Amino acid sequence: MKVSMPSGSMHGWGVAGTYLEREIAKLPPVPGVTLHCMSRSLAPRTSEDWNAINIGYCFFEDNIEVLNFTREAAKKWDFIVAGSKWCEYQLRIGGVKNCCTILQGIDPEHFFPVPFPPDDRFVIFSGGKFEFRKGQDFVIAAMKVMMQRHPDVYLSCSWTNQWPFSLATMAASRLINYRHDEVDFLNLPGRCALENGLDPVRTLVHPLVDNKMMRRLFSETHVGLFPNRCEGGNNMVMCEYMACGRTVIASDSSGHADVITPAIAYPLSRYVPMVVASGGVQSAVWEEPVLEEVIETLERVYRNRDELPGKGALAAEEMKRLTWDGAARQFHYIATKLANRAELARMQGA
Repeated sequence: MKVSMPSGSMHGWGVAGTYLEREIAKLPPVPGVTLHCMSRSLAPRTSEDWNAINIGYCFFEDNIEVLNFTREAAKKWDFIVAGSKWCEYQLRIGGVKNCCTILQGIDPEHFFPVPFPPDDRFVIFSGGKFEFRKGQDFVIAAMKVMMQRHPDVYLSCSWTNQWPFSLATMAASRLINYRHDEVDFLNLPGRCALENGLDPVRTLVHPLVDNKMMRRLFSETHVGLFPNRCEGGNNMVMCEYMACGRTVIASDSSGHADVITPAIAYPLSRYVPMVVASGGVQSAVWEEPVLEEVIETLERVYRNRDELPGKGALAAEEMKRLTWDGAARQFHYIATKLANRAELARMQGA
């Protein structure tokens, strides 16, 4: 089976493509089958790699817009794999029957439990590219309150976004003031946090780092904060964070719902449905957290930080089920089944 995906260690698709290609290469070959990453329109990323049998892997958050493409995709693709049960549900609503969910994995060689830092500071981690969908405006607004109340509260953020158009979506926030910058956009997230009142001494803004180096950043923090409005997948950064023996305060909607439970995390429970529109055209319905609950949960965790090691240990244990070799075997099973079916049809037609 061929894999037609980006490779790299600085963005989600690159990490997924690198691991899946490596793990699938270890399995018996399945000639005539290609696993593709899919675009937002459910088209193959590289049409030149189209094969006799084609499996698409998709992540999307625009659950209204995607319905424009699902019927055609159902006819074109032999099988479509969603990155979350939420995405699979949207595909099925749109008429895609040959589909399932396969979650992204965790590399246990790089993400495993690490000791907690000293208790003289309480450090909250926030990760993911800086954009409206991922909810870092909630992080900034909540951390401003927490820093005002508690002098030992710090924020450690890894928010680098290499795509200015994605950064610009933060202008939709009602929680912070956002000034877009097309030139110095790599430094924009950290600058935005400080312009909105966060203490520069207690705000640690990290540059873009290799995926394998993230464990070091995680080890210097106590709890993660992921109030994302929508996730098409299980959120690789959040899961890698939990694999390091850390718990999180997180939304439990969309793709997060596949991994977030009260046993291993502090799920947010209050949401307001919001319609997302671009150019006057409605493209999605997301569930927006409530700022007051984010602050209340941060306060609860701050006062009960003795709970964190236990929850973190459970989170790390749960993340062990998310492996790249396991994901590869699931894709390989689908490819083998499709190839065998095609061979049987060929023999019967001969």
